[in-house]
Amino acid sequence: MSETKERIRLVAEKLFFENGIANARLQQVADEAGISVGNLAYHYKNKEAIVEAVYEHLFEEFEQILASYLQLPDLRDFDQQFELLYQFFTRNTFYLNNVWEIERSYPHLKESWHKFNQKITLQIRKRLDYNQKRDILLPEVYKGTYDQLAQAIWITLNHWIPQQMLQGKRWSFAGYRKALWNQVLPYLTEKGKKEYEVLILAVR
Repeated sequence: MSETKERIRLVAEKLFFENGIANARLQQVADEAGISVGNLAYHYKNKEAIVEAVYEHLFEEFEQILASYLQLPDLRDFDQQFELLYQFFTRNTFYLNNVWEIERSYPHLKESWHKFNQKITLQIRKRLDYNQKRDILLPEVYKGTYDQLAQAIWITLNHWIPQQMLQGKRWSFAGYRKALWNQVLPYLTEKGKKEYEVLILAVR
């Protein structure tokens, strides 16, 4: 990608966050990028093309996070993904403000994002199974408990930051991390609690 195209993409992300996709104008993007509208059109023929480029970059980043699955053999793997996703969402805050716009107006992007949601939820579920087999997590008392837990963890991963924003609260990785681990802690075995204390609590 050329330097100018990259600058346009970054400016668009900023304006999408500040104004929303629907309210961002090509003239605004051109002005903030320091180029003419004609030059902007040379690189991206319309706003839809800019939106496509912005979300293509978003999806590429997310693919890298998915590729980090089970790189570590213990609870640190959960912790690593929590941190990667926190960094992802804080780098891409424009996405948080435009969820419904994408749902309404960009069905193919909506479909792609839903597929990523499914993949990450499946990875979380497999992590739960993996740690149950290691005697780190308790067996399910009721069938489907860990399916619901995987969904709850993903909802927190995805929505904790926007909830803080809506309430006018500051956010940090420490708060994000605590909200996520608090969902896992009730399911830890005694062995799991010891691993958590040594590998997670002791290193932060």
